[in-house]
Parts: sequence; C-alpha cells; structure tokens
Amino acid sequence: MSSFITLSADNFDETVDAATALINAGGIAVVAAEHGYLYVANAFDHEAVRQIHILRGDAKGTASQVMIGSADVLPGLAIDFDDELKALANEFWPGLLSLHVMGNAALTWDLGDSGELSEFAVRVPAKDFLRALAAKTGPLAAASAAIAGTGPSHEIQYVPAHESSIAIYIDEGALPPGPASSVVHRQILGKPGGLELIRLGAISGERLQAVVPTLTLIAPVDPSVN
Repeated sequence: MSSFITLSADNFDETVDAATALINAGGIAVVAAEHGYLYVANAFDHEAVRQIHILRGDAKGTASQVMIGSADVLPGLAIDFDDELKALANEFWPGLLSLHVMGNAALTWDLGDSGELSEFAVRVPAKDFLRALAAKTGPLAAASAAIAGTGPSHEIQYVPAHESSIAIYIDEGALPPGPASSVVHRQILGKPGGLELIRLGAISGERLQAVVPTLTLIAPVDPSVN
C-alpha cells in the first residue's frame, strides 16, 4: 500500500524521515522537482533503479540522472570534479544545471546502462524537500515520473505508475511549467578542460561562460537526463 503525504512546513522533517526509510528499504518515491514530478530511488539499489526504467518504458541502456543533497559529496563519486566544474556548481547549485562527470571506478551502482557508461549526470536540485531527501539517503537515481518521450507530470495525480509500484507519494501541489536543466559535459573524459554546453535549458550559455570563459557552446542536443 502506497503512502500519500501532502507536504507542509509542519510535516517536512517527518516526511523526509518517512521517505528515507522507504527508499532505504528498496522503494520508489514520487517527489517534486522544479518543474515536474520525479521517480527517485537509492542510486545503489539495482532493482529499484531497474523498476524506474520499467515504469517509464525506457529504451535499454538509458541511464538515470543522479540527485545529490550537496556538491560536497561529489568528490567521492566523481574523479574529475575539477576547479572549473566546482566553479559552475558553486554558482548554479542548487538549481537547473546538470553536470556530466566521470564516475569513480569503485561505484557499485547501475543507473540503467549496465555500468557501461564512463560518465553520469548529476545535480543538486533547488526543491528543498528533494534536496533534503538526497542529503539523508545519499545519491538518488531520478527520472521524470512520466512515460519516456512524453512531457513531465506537473501534478501528482497524473503520474502514470500504478500505486502498487510506488512506496510513497509526496504531493507539493501543481508545479509550474518551466525549462529543463542546462547540461554541461567534458569533450574528452579524463582530460582537464574541454567543457561544452550540450543542452540549453534554464541557464544560458552566456551565464555559464561568465563563470568558465573557455566553455564551448555547441548545438544543443537532448541527452537522457531530466
């Protein structure tokens, strides 16, 4: 039986605790991001992450994005979180900037790519609850709570998953439409510099270049992140 909680200031902390317990037990939660609801699960729980991809109908090899509570944890996950990426994180996190970073070889997760990809997409969300949750659970695998290829679910009642598949729903009301995250990656993994904007979203190329002047603006594409 799914739990349904309408989030408020009065129940914020206890709701973080409740969602943390269910996620740590292998459950999937539906929580609000800036402009749409997400499915989230423990990034290191292979089965829970697999179930997210099944719920969405993702193509084989699609990797979930990772949500973290603070940039402070990223040096333990990525081996190339250098001064340029730190500068972008300091300026735009929490917020709608996704960074592609090279994962530590010791990571035991499978974000949906069977561990074949050398990089993963990560960000610190601006939504207080999602950020607090990720700070307590550790890294969360996250994907839009919608069928792959469709737009985001702005209201929780339109999330398409059957209730039996979800451990807990956290309702923050109707979410405003808005842009996706801007996505930055490194042109050559393992080589310093070479940062590129590969998806233009909420943060303009000009704002990114004001922080990292060498960042290249290329034709935006739509990688498999939300």
